[in-house]
Amino acid sequence: MAHDGPSSLVVEVVLKEPSPVLAGLRDRLEGFMGGRGRIEVVLCDPGMMRMLNRRFRMLDKPTDVLTFDLSDPGGPPEGTIFVDGRLAPPLSEVLERIVHGWLHLQGFSHHTPDEAREMELLTDRYMEGIGE
Repeated sequence: MAHDGPSSLVVEVVLKEPSPVLAGLRDRLEGFMGGRGRIEVVLCDPGMMRMLNRRFRMLDKPTDVLTFDLSDPGGPPEGTIFVDGRLAPPLSEVLERIVHGWLHLQGFSHHTPDEAREMELLTDRYMEGIGE
């Protein structure tokens, strides 16, 4: 199904005491991720990341980023990217995890060494565009 509606980017911070470094995160990502699709970024604590990892990947350990791709085949990227929000500061660590998740929504993976290298190069390239 084609996506004809407007694009959207939602950034939610689900932390008891979010770092002030996270202020303005949505504005930084809008130019990079905006334009097509619907993407939600949720910054949460390691306990929630562990629960999601256990429930959806059967891995009982915390992780720094999880991407849930809800895109239609051939359609614009849609999905939710969960990131361990306690990585901030520095903001660059949070941005790097979000870019990593966004690349998954674009169809990239890192199952082989070549795929991992490609994702790393793309992450570096997009991080230069976001800046800090």
